[in-house]
Amino acid sequence: MPLNHEMSNSDLMQYIKDNVPKNKNNKPDYTYTEMLMYNDLKENNVERPGMDSIIDVYDKLFGFGLSLSGYQFIGLVLEKSSVEDSTDDIYPFAFFMLAVGFIISLFGALLSFCMYEFLTYVKHESNEYIVKNIIKYRSFLKLPHAVLLVNTFCFALPINILIHINLSTTYAIIFNVVSVILLSVGFPIHKVMVANEQQHTLAYIFKND
Repeated sequence: MPLNHEMSNSDLMQYIKDNVPKNKNNKPDYTYTEMLMYNDLKENNVERPGMDSIIDVYDKLFGFGLSLSGYQFIGLVLEKSSVEDSTDDIYPFAFFMLAVGFIISLFGALLSFCMYEFLTYVKHESNEYIVKNIIKYRSFLKLPHAVLLVNTFCFALPINILIHINLSTTYAIIFNVVSVILLSVGFPIHKVMVANEQQHTLAYIFKND
């Protein structure tokens, strides 16, 4: 039995419902982090598999940001001479965007590592401590997902410009078209499946306890 000053699992489940922001329809705007935490509480699972899933996501985001920064750094080194020899202002702009993307990728990797380290630590604390801190740092926990999209854009844009230096116009335009199609599909998928509020009526968090 919990001590008098501790919140029970039921109290914490209600705390999650009461403290998440509302969307434009005045309904709770749950993230997957909150849904997984809610499920762990509902099932009274001391192993906290939901926390493990959340931690694994930030581990993957850290790897993505670090890998992308490596590719961007290689691009900065290899394309430097080509940009210097070019008389078109668009190529220095592309090089600048590649440099900006490199810094953003490092920032994203740093953020993801901070979230990974924080969640790994709090996993071994009490349920109340975990829930209240996840609600408290909600905006920080969402930030690496947004940075991932910015990373992708800042890498794709300069590559689609610089590709015109090394390929014929026909092949470069084909590459541009393919890139636009793939990103036009990928970004909305991320928005629908990850970024948007989750309103799955069959999920535990939407059912009456």
